[in-house]
Amino acid sequence: MIHSLRALIIDAPGSRAVESFASGLERAGFGVECLDPSEIRSLGLDQEQLCLKYRVLVLPGGATYSNTIYPGKSLAVEIEHSLNWNLKSYAERGNLVLGVDTGFLTLLHLKVFGEDYAYLSDGASCSGESWIKVFPSGNRCVWLKGLGTLELPLTRTQDRFQIDPGSYVEAQGRLERLGMACLKEESTQNIMGLCDQTGRILGMLPHPELFLSWTEYPDWGLASSRASAPGLGFSIFENAARYCAQ
Repeated sequence: MIHSLRALIIDAPGSRAVESFASGLERAGFGVECLDPSEIRSLGLDQEQLCLKYRVLVLPGGATYSNTIYPGKSLAVEIEHSLNWNLKSYAERGNLVLGVDTGFLTLLHLKVFGEDYAYLSDGASCSGESWIKVFPSGNRCVWLKGLGTLELPLTRTQDRFQIDPGSYVEAQGRLERLGMACLKEESTQNIMGLCDQTGRILGMLPHPELFLSWTEYPDWGLASSRASAPGLGFSIFENAARYCAQ
């Protein structure tokens, strides 16, 4: 089958749940390729080819490159200096980018949201998985448009988005004013996701790719009649397909 909508997942060493991202995108109607950076280089996929060939680019979570420098940093260096891609320009041409967990941190290292943002985690106490309720804030983000409260898993429960204390007031005001603080935790109002000013780049801490089907929810058996229903995370991939098909 020839797909008019195509997506690329960067499968860097240590990436997690690549198959789940691929499944979500394929179910939403995309043709999907999963390539690691060395394969991308060997194919000679430059910025222009990236823009013309793929409508969606995904940066999964996980310990990419074993997080040898700092979580997400090695992949950011690879994208910017080895592949010579500019993701802000990619989005400005109408394409979409999704970074989850350390993929979100890669986007932060690439400064697609500005200069003043980072999120930190205590790796010694982040194992396991928990579920949190998050909700879209504002209407800028293409990926979240029209969605209500979502319950999604976190795989590293101590991760929290933080702003450089030296520029906190100005940076926080900018995020709210421009509608970039697009995903928040329901119980705390903590920021759990950012979009860029185009609304096409989304970085988020919880994992939509791990809730594509209702049976992935911990207590799904309490509502077994919904066994064949899609999970709440799938709606994010549907939004991407709906936008790209316009």
